Amino acid sequence: MLKKIPLYRKLIGISCAFILILVAAIFISPKVTQAATEPKYHEWDEEQEHVGLSQLWFTDRAANGRIPVRQNWSWGFINYQGKFVIKPQFQLARDTFNQDVAVVNRNQLINSKGKVIFQDKKIEYIGWFDDGLAIAKKSGKIGYLNTKGKFIIPPTYEEGTSFYNQAALVKKNGKWALINSKGKLLTAFNIEDLDYGTHYRKSGLFPVKIDGLWGSMNYKGQLVVPAEFQDKIEFTSNTLAWGLHRDNYSAIVRQNGFIFPLDKYYLRLGEPQNGLWKIQESGEGIVDVSGRMIVEPLDDQKVILSGDGSYAFKDMKDPSSKWKFYKKDQTLLFEGDYTEVEAFSEGLAAVKINKKWGYISNEGDIKLTAQYEEAKSFKKGSAIVRKNGKYGLIGQRGEAILPIKYDEIIPLIERDNYMNNRIEKITTKNPLYRVKLKKNYGIVDSRGKIVMDVKYEHLVFERAEYYHDIDPIGTIRYAAKAKDGAITTAINIKTGKRIFPKYEFVNYLGDGMYSGILLGNNKKYVIFNAKGKEIFRSGIDG
Repeated sequence: MLKKIPLYRKLIGISCAFILILVAAIFISPKVTQAATEPKYHEWDEEQEHVGLSQLWFTDRAANGRIPVRQNWSWGFINYQGKFVIKPQFQLARDTFNQDVAVVNRNQLINSKGKVIFQDKKIEYIGWFDDGLAIAKKSGKIGYLNTKGKFIIPPTYEEGTSFYNQAALVKKNGKWALINSKGKLLTAFNIEDLDYGTHYRKSGLFPVKIDGLWGSMNYKGQLVVPAEFQDKIEFTSNTLAWGLHRDNYSAIVRQNGFIFPLDKYYLRLGEPQNGLWKIQESGEGIVDVSGRMIVEPLDDQKVILSGDGSYAFKDMKDPSSKWKFYKKDQTLLFEGDYTEVEAFSEGLAAVKINKKWGYISNEGDIKLTAQYEEAKSFKKGSAIVRKNGKYGLIGQRGEAILPIKYDEIIPLIERDNYMNNRIEKITTKNPLYRVKLKKNYGIVDSRGKIVMDVKYEHLVFERAEYYHDIDPIGTIRYAAKAKDGAITTAINIKTGKRIFPKYEFVNYLGDGMYSGILLGNNKKYVIFNAKGKEIFRSGIDG
């Protein structure tokens, strides 16, 4: 059985992106004249940190209670109470401790007391430790060091990735191979291209290209899915993938390597729903995940596939044709004469009758009469509707959850089921919506509660982060006036609640601790706990 893969970092040897990822620094940059004491920076310095003007900088991650900071152009480490546990003395400390070792000055290792335990001036940089090994570049070549600074795998490669599950990928003469933590080759140097990152950590399989075709490899170097496909075979959010075979037919591929070929090329539409997959040729159809055709894709046919596996289809070129609704087992439920149909969600489906939208049950009964100009699917008990040109939220009995008075309502997070490039599937207990009233924006939840007042001229969802030991955090950037500088706030995506409203640039440090910048004129860097209680304030205005 394949093991689940924990979060790891993609560290490509000669990539500048590698260096930038390791920084992840929050910086405070007041508008002052550049300090005369600022040292001259070499190229590698400029690539690895933001060269700024503040006296004190903080990174947005911590490990074992130590946070890298820079004071008066030297880096050290503080604890959560703001006390220096390793005094500022390094020209660069680009990341936190890992396995009780930190990299400083690009080619030195220090222990938890700040003592240099290894240095080599010929090394260009040392990366992050995984499985006890870190990528290192020396004399233009990539190798791997242990935490004592010994090259366990000599620097002989053009590029390399970080280790996971005692395996890494290395490049030589333009092609890649998989090696184990002792440097032994697990494959030949025959991999022409690959995609290797955190989005494959659950499946334990990553795409590789061999002899011009794609397959999927595990961390033992075995081609679980043979290299027979014209495009990448990716297992990210589920255990199924869709591929175009070298013989120009589509196929459904399982994570265990089983391939279910279809009879020709089809375009997949979305992800599988309860064992069924919507496809398209000249018209739309449905196959099950073993490749069996459920609804043949005919010309001008439209198909609706619901999350419970029920489906409906209609011949759109035939004016007399009705929508036919079926259970997943292909039992006919009912027929309906509707102009348009949406998928069933929470037992109801939006249907358009003539020019108005209403809702029907999965038995075909009209539950909410056709009275809306727009009607969206239900999510956690509420749905977006439009009436008389205005938007609101209604419940399943048609009751008003949010008054129909807004100029716009859209999901705050369009793809709110996935985080971090669709690695983690998130169950959202309380979806959030951005609403607009005249020129101002705000945020409401699916229960109609105002999360952020509708008073901002600028409000956008910026990013989402999932740290595995806490709920996912969404960052909202907003401004009272669009011309003003925007600030940020943090929202718990699972619960739909705003968190730490008196801080901006909220980041999770680890160990249940957070960092942020105080709102208002005195923008202090603050460390606080999960209840928002302040532990440390920097005292430096930004």
